[in-house]
Amino acid sequence: MAPVPTSPAPGSMTVPPLFGWETILVVLVAVVLVAVAFLLLGAARASGSERSEFQAWLDGRSGTRAGDTSDARRD
Repeated sequence: MAPVPTSPAPGSMTVPPLFGWETILVVLVAVVLVAVAFLLLGAARASGSERSEFQAWLDGRSGTRAGDTSDARRD
């Protein structure tokens, strides 16, 4: 005959606080890490192309056109 288990002390927890939530927590942490990595990669890629587009825009603006004077634009 198996011995009768002793009852827990009053106020002691019989179930861990995160029982069943460990898997959900691990999945949420993984999703957050993937999202952060995606945002960092997107920002790194965009910064390079945005800079080249901005440089091309500046290069286009700096060129002078024949017959185009700054006094004509002020009117």
